[in-house]
Amino acid sequence: MNRIAACFIIFVSAVSALAQGNVPTLKQIMDDPSWFARSPEPLGWLADGSGILYDQRRAGVLGRDMKDRLVQLMDGATPDGWPRMLEEMDRRRAIPATGPWSRDGGRLLSDIGGDIFLWETGRGWRQLTRSAERDSSPMFMADPRRIGFRRGGAWFVRDLESGLEAQAAEIRFAENPEEKEEKERSDIEQHQYDLFAFIREADARRRERERVEYFRARLDPTGVPGPFYLDPERRERGQWLSPNGRHLLVAMSPRRSPDDRRDIMPDYVNETGYVRTSRLRPKVGEQAREPTWFALLDLNRLRVHELALDALPGITEDPLAGIRAAAEARRKGADPAAAAADAKGDGKARGVSQLGVRWSDSGRHAAVMLRSNDNKDRWIVALDATRREPSWTVVHHMHDPAWIGWRFNRFGFVPGTETVWFESEDSGWAHLYLCEVGGTARALTEGAWEVRDTTPLRDGGAFLVRTNRGDRGIYEIERVGMDGSITPVTAMGGAVRSFMVSPAEDRLLFEWSSTMRPPELYAVAVGGGGGVGDPVRLTRTDTELFRSFDFTEPELVWIPSTHTEGAIHTRVYLPDPERFPGPRPVVVFAHGAGYLQFAYRGWSQYFREHMFHTLLTERGFIVLGPDFRHSEGYGRDWRTAVYRDMGEPELQDFDDCLAYAAEHWNADLDRVGIYGGSYGGFLTLMGMFLRPDVYKAGAALRSVTDWRQYSHGWTSNPLDTPQVDPEPFDRCSPINHAEGLRGALLMLHGLVDDNVVAQDVIRLSQRLIELEKEHWELALYPVEPHAFREPSGWLDEYRRILRLFELHLLEE
Repeated sequence: MNRIAACFIIFVSAVSALAQGNVPTLKQIMDDPSWFARSPEPLGWLADGSGILYDQRRAGVLGRDMKDRLVQLMDGATPDGWPRMLEEMDRRRAIPATGPWSRDGGRLLSDIGGDIFLWETGRGWRQLTRSAERDSSPMFMADPRRIGFRRGGAWFVRDLESGLEAQAAEIRFAENPEEKEEKERSDIEQHQYDLFAFIREADARRRERERVEYFRARLDPTGVPGPFYLDPERRERGQWLSPNGRHLLVAMSPRRSPDDRRDIMPDYVNETGYVRTSRLRPKVGEQAREPTWFALLDLNRLRVHELALDALPGITEDPLAGIRAAAEARRKGADPAAAAADAKGDGKARGVSQLGVRWSDSGRHAAVMLRSNDNKDRWIVALDATRREPSWTVVHHMHDPAWIGWRFNRFGFVPGTETVWFESEDSGWAHLYLCEVGGTARALTEGAWEVRDTTPLRDGGAFLVRTNRGDRGIYEIERVGMDGSITPVTAMGGAVRSFMVSPAEDRLLFEWSSTMRPPELYAVAVGGGGGVGDPVRLTRTDTELFRSFDFTEPELVWIPSTHTEGAIHTRVYLPDPERFPGPRPVVVFAHGAGYLQFAYRGWSQYFREHMFHTLLTERGFIVLGPDFRHSEGYGRDWRTAVYRDMGEPELQDFDDCLAYAAEHWNADLDRVGIYGGSYGGFLTLMGMFLRPDVYKAGAALRSVTDWRQYSHGWTSNPLDTPQVDPEPFDRCSPINHAEGLRGALLMLHGLVDDNVVAQDVIRLSQRLIELEKEHWELALYPVEPHAFREPSGWLDEYRRILRLFELHLLEE
């Protein structure tokens, strides 16, 4: 009878909600996104600056079908005077200006369809290469008559006047004939050699022929420089040609890649009618990290300079030695603190990975960004290629006892100079720095806010950046001068997601959205002296149907924390207080990825969840979407607060949000639910298992249930590896706390999820079975990956979630 009564209440509640507000149905919300907007995807400016290109899905076509369109920018266009849009155009003009520009802005290179094209002022586009192999990575050389590009794994240089194409260098991973030692002969071979003069003479002729061919090739001025012989036990991982064409920097790794054990994912529903399987990534701690080596090839002197990395500051220090020693002490029943205090590393150089290589415009200096394979250090080093014996000079070294953030790793040379610019969290917040090679780094920006998407202007006089300087939830474009002066370029109050500089660098194309408006394209003038311009709106792709609905607009609230000095920035969706005076049930939405921002003033990537929250508020629910510790946009300390302790800090933040909701919005803390996907699914499970008195119902989507099962690249950042210390993996994995489940748990997972493999939720299901737990359900989706694609899958998923919350959190 109680179940019947509950179902009746749910029915009445649903009918009442739909009668009260003009809101979409759940089926509409979970449908293909084109129902509310066919949002543009910018491709870039036309090379002459007359217009921009963007992709947009054609009306009535589902999936990712795209069609190029052109928006003509008109002089004097205003937000009320829409620029003309051309549906079709000459494809030869429809090339986005996304490649490298010459310093004077008069020429542009682009690789299109595997060939290289050149645009010149007054001449337009012309094709430079046409081959069966793929040509890519075009660059202007220091000599304006030449360009460089890659083909078939090698660099080529083309003379624009003569049309001659020349390979920059010939590289062989083989023994150098000059240094090659004679192969040791077997007993019978040595006997033959000693016995017959014919064999000795043939061998001598072979060695002389190889020697002559080697020197003839190296001394031929019309030939390809080289061959350059590199260690045969290594293989190439990248080549970077200097703009002056005199040097080539080569990154290398071991010749044989490790055959790491990998997960297998079955695919049950496909065109073959048979079960198909795919190999996925290794688990954390089981992915071998290969060492990296560098060599500088002098293409004029035909010399190879091996560049050692064992002198990097801190490279021989082991930041995990104390953690390893403490783990071993715990295993033996000894004192972990004492063991950690006495721990020392083995003194060996740690392995590093290359994150990027940049040459100065002159070709004198190369800068390389390196990251230690244990994720604790990042170096920017530079070399002066003009020195007879080049070696690394440290430009910047950053150490983080937790882990180096992956987002703020842009760097390069200021155009026309030998000065390196880079992003760094040195101060605790991501900022922009400058450093001359051999000098001291200085910050161009500072404060409790973040710089991202740094883009230097061609004249070397300023940078354009995207920041949240005025508000942690608002992102604007700003101009940073070389003296550190900051001038706003936009002041729209929502979120600029990306931007592209026009060919003349006098205008910007950018994507902008607000909490309630999907992304659209805008253009704005960039004055040399700065000042906020008047943006021109270029697109309007949201539908009349979408604009007709009354969605609940969330508030952004800083909720005080009782566990840390910072406050918790939270998206709060509140029901109508007159219709639902309270006490009111609460749903906590836990966003995914860990390092991601949900509480900001832009259109969320969680747009379905955002609209779903209107359905919840129309039923009387308060919805809280906190940017818990680990989230993006709030500095290094907030990001790393979960190091080796994922789960508990976030739940503490949820505790504070719930207490605040009870005090300020009449929340009923006896009726609290939680849901989320991926990292949010992990937090949902942790809440259901570790806070059973708080959460009465939870929906965990595509959840990590055991961190030992997840990928190395992500998990080794916040938790290190189980081989270093298994304790945080035990503490932070929901599967180890499943005995705490008392509320109603719904788990949903795609079977072709190649990120969080379905094995995760299946293992947890077996654990719940063995614990004889009740009130839990599992739904598996045969054709869905990590991010669901099919509207039918989305709809089924959220029907179950809505039913779960209505059944267990609405009053009877």
